[in-house]
Amino acid sequence: MAAKHDAVINELNFKIDKLIKLYISSLEQNKSLESKIQDLQSELENLQRENKDLNNKLKTTRVASAISEGNGSYEAKMRINQLVREIDKCIALLNN
Repeated sequence: MAAKHDAVINELNFKIDKLIKLYISSLEQNKSLESKIQDLQSELENLQRENKDLNNKLKTTRVASAISEGNGSYEAKMRINQLVREIDKCIALLNN
């Protein structure tokens, strides 16, 4: 009877050790994945910022091209009006 209990206890200890190792492995994998998520989020933010900058440059280039070619005067006027409004907002903030 005691041998049977010892066998059950040994089996339980083995399974507990195995579970602990799996748990530790899962924790390490979780930390690794969280780190990878942070890296990817940082990369995404950088790419979004770069995309925004490139879009602004494209708009500026299109307006400059339209002005130099004489085409698209409506788009050029709209962009200039937008820039003037932004400058007015900046001046208003500086005056406060």
